[in-house]
Amino acid sequence: MSLENLFEDLLDKYSETHHMIQIHLAYQIYVDLVFLKKWNKVEFKHNDQLIYLHAIENLNNSNNYNIVIPCKSTSIWSVESIKKMFNNLNDLPIDCKSFTLGIQDEDSSISYYELSFNTGLSDPINSLI
Repeated sequence: MSLENLFEDLLDKYSETHHMIQIHLAYQIYVDLVFLKKWNKVEFKHNDQLIYLHAIENLNNSNNYNIVIPCKSTSIWSVESIKKMFNNLNDLPIDCKSFTLGIQDEDSSISYYELSFNTGLSDPINSLI
């Protein structure tokens, strides 16, 4: 499938439920992961709030499973909004305790930041709220 056809498919699938900027940003992250970083498997997923990607960097290592959430560098985040977003993701592997923000800057460069949650018995995020 060509990149143009992929983008058209994304528009058809998501234009009723998501903003064009979300669709375009997810597409740009996909292109970066597949063609520039040469990741083996990248799939689009969505929920009511966002479009995100399930991505595997190397098929020979199952620990390389990533959830990548596209966002702009101008996005405003809080600890509570990040936790809520993570809890609302669909189709997560049962042991998934982290996700990666794919942050697009104003010059269209993309940086990746992995965010992890405490896996211990206490929940420090709730203790802050």
